[in-house]
Amino acid sequence: MRARAWLLVLVLCGGAGAQSVLDFDDWMQDVDDGSQDLQRQIARGDAESAQETARQLAQLYARMEQFFAQRRAAAPDAVRWSREGRDFATQAVADLEARRFGAARRNALAIAHGCRDCHYQYKPL
Repeated sequence: MRARAWLLVLVLCGGAGAQSVLDFDDWMQDVDDGSQDLQRQIARGDAESAQETARQLAQLYARMEQFFAQRRAAAPDAVRWSREGRDFATQAVADLEARRFGAARRNALAIAHGCRDCHYQYKPL
């Protein structure tokens, strides 16, 4: 398992493209922070801030989807997880606009669970 994770890191570092693995690392931290912020904003009923955070998360996931699409052989599930994360964030925006806080909360939790699923398979990322 550990060898597979390091192989993934090497492949990600070696790929040509607009994004680098350093960008990717920043995005991971931004998603983690944003996911936690989104959950807190929803819990306190701050729809406006939560919508903005969810929009930012959707943009980050769109970048990650492109990043992994260029490296599909190294992490085939990561493209799907990135797309799902973007969809959850986009749906959270719609839920918040409609004041459906319960549904927005479920989407925010799905984002966090998606992070866990990917990291479980592709540690140390």
